[in-house]
Amino acid sequence: MSPLIADGLIVLAAVLGWRAVRYVGRALRHSADDDSSVWLIRGIRALIAAAASIAFALGILYGSRATILIAAVILGEELYETGLLLLLLRRRR
Repeated sequence: MSPLIADGLIVLAAVLGWRAVRYVGRALRHSADDDSSVWLIRGIRALIAAAASIAFALGILYGSRATILIAAVILGEELYETGLLLLLLRRRR
């Protein structure tokens, strides 16, 4: 595959990492707010997606199908778990 795709994934990881820092920072600054737990989970989701996109990029650069597969499984499982957690937090209200 093209190294251009890997470069795009690295840029995506940087954007998602910045987003994760913003959400977690907002959650910690406004911890008394009702939505702080939702912001924290969104930050965790962005951090997981950033780590998975880095793993995808490394798998593409090194030609490792196992790395790509493991990254896809971890990304899917973690997004499923945090999605359920967000659903529970929203239904709590």
